[in-house]
Amino acid sequence: MTPEQTILLDGLKIMGQTFWGPSLVECTEMVTEDYLNRLDSLASVLTTGADNLLHEIGSIMRSFSDGDSLYQHLEEGYVRLFISAKGGITAPLYESCYEFEGAPLMGRAATEMKERFETKNLSVADTIQEPPDHLSIELEYVYFLLDEGWRENDDALVAEAAEFASDRMLPWISKLSEKLASEEKCRYYPLMAAVLRQILAVLATMNQKTPSP
Repeated sequence: MTPEQTILLDGLKIMGQTFWGPSLVECTEMVTEDYLNRLDSLASVLTTGADNLLHEIGSIMRSFSDGDSLYQHLEEGYVRLFISAKGGITAPLYESCYEFEGAPLMGRAATEMKERFETKNLSVADTIQEPPDHLSIELEYVYFLLDEGWRENDDALVAEAAEFASDRMLPWISKLSEKLASEEKCRYYPLMAAVLRQILAVLATMNQKTPSP
């Protein structure tokens, strides 16, 4: 596996953890230089402007003295933006909600994700009480395809991951990112959504050209 592929996989892992919501254990890791270096490495595989996004994210992390204070900040933002807020949340984390204006949970996207998992003999863990079109579950699916495809030199799996990133994820993640763009109180999530959008755009280009392992 190439360094670029390793960085992209790690980026998907970071994004999946981000949109599951914060935990104290993860936030304690996030204030370390090792974690910040992982984030910074994404600049080498993304497009122009990613380094500015990543620098701002790093500045946010470094403004907190410990994992507990970062956790409190991110937990408040996560709940308010994605789970429950007076007047409605800013951006749902489910693809179905972006199918049309006012679309509900468990729409066509959720049904199709369930079918995709079944064709690959995959399943969502019983401990995860979320529809299959949750952002982090879709990222885990892309991670699975790419990890298997690159390790086994299976161009079909890599092409499937690229197509999923391009045709399924990028359109609705772009909408999610736009909904978050005006958030000022907790800038972490808008910035991470913008970086995720860039990661998916890079993966989408593999529809035309598959990196050599």
